Amino acid sequence: MGLETLTTIRLTPLQIGIIAAVGVAGLIGWLTIPKALKFDPRGTIDLSGKVVLITGGSAGIGKVNVRQFAELGAKVYVIARNRDKTERVIEEIKARTGNKNIFFINGDLDKLETISAAAKEFLAKESKLHILVCNAGSGGRNKNWTSNGFEVLFGQNYLAHFLLTIRLLDCLKTTANSLKNTPGAVRIVNVSSAISARGASLIDFTSLVQKNNDPNDIEPFFTTDFSSYGRSKLCQVLSTIKLSQVLKDSGISAYSLHPGVVASDIWNIALDRVGIQAAFIFTLKSFVMITEEQGSLTTLYCSVSKNVANQSGLYYSKCTVRENKNKAIKNQAQIDELWEKSMEWIKNY
Repeated sequence: MGLETLTTIRLTPLQIGIIAAVGVAGLIGWLTIPKALKFDPRGTIDLSGKVVLITGGSAGIGKVNVRQFAELGAKVYVIARNRDKTERVIEEIKARTGNKNIFFINGDLDKLETISAAAKEFLAKESKLHILVCNAGSGGRNKNWTSNGFEVLFGQNYLAHFLLTIRLLDCLKTTANSLKNTPGAVRIVNVSSAISARGASLIDFTSLVQKNNDPNDIEPFFTTDFSSYGRSKLCQVLSTIKLSQVLKDSGISAYSLHPGVVASDIWNIALDRVGIQAAFIFTLKSFVMITEEQGSLTTLYCSVSKNVANQSGLYYSKCTVRENKNKAIKNQAQIDELWEKSMEWIKNY
């Protein structure tokens, strides 16, 4: 792209605001990265004999996490929608780590029936599950609704993972019981985002379900990708809190986290949706975003660190407990309502 091209770029106020917000957040993260980089469980944590299930392990921080779990000796299952791409990644990680126990399971977050089928396929192969990582997600929309009629980012980022978690809950409980319900022996890790703290604290549940099969039926709040994304990520945080309550004393710990402002493929999708030019994407990735390797560490920390075994229900960033300042985390009635409605929405899948 030449200088003459750059001078003709015209940005809307929304685009300028997004660039500024991401830039500031990324710069703050970049200046404080060293603390997160110190976590390296190799040599101290052995996952031999442990089973890990992760969604979205074919790219981004999920791909790095698959490699990390494999390096620690775990048997790893990867749920993703693109078989060819994921199996190529799996073969690459097998060659790099020497761990041959990495397997693909098909599942598409946009279609709840495929997530239910993925859970059934896993349960047909394994009787134990030690670590469930709900990592996959989307940052931008190319449509308003999922195939099942839910607001698309709520459905893909939150509800599909809620369904997966519930369908695997008995297996997680059985595993924890076999380990004498030791705190943190079994873990559920929800990869959320700092954007969860910035959105509205009250959820309009009526806006999350499509009415009359009308593809254009969408509430004004969800007219931007970022507001919708933040709401979906807040729901992950609230669900984690409820899981910690439901699973108290079971030996299963639940965590939500912000991985950092990571230079992953999700930005290519999200930024393209608001028309930001490639030059700006390159700038953001080069100067203010952290790498996928760095961004993977908080997920790994919550998954395996002994330091957090007794800290179920909390929110993490840079391998440290953080306060999520959204008032919704203190609204127990809404947390309960989200759980109840989610259970109702998934009952037929």
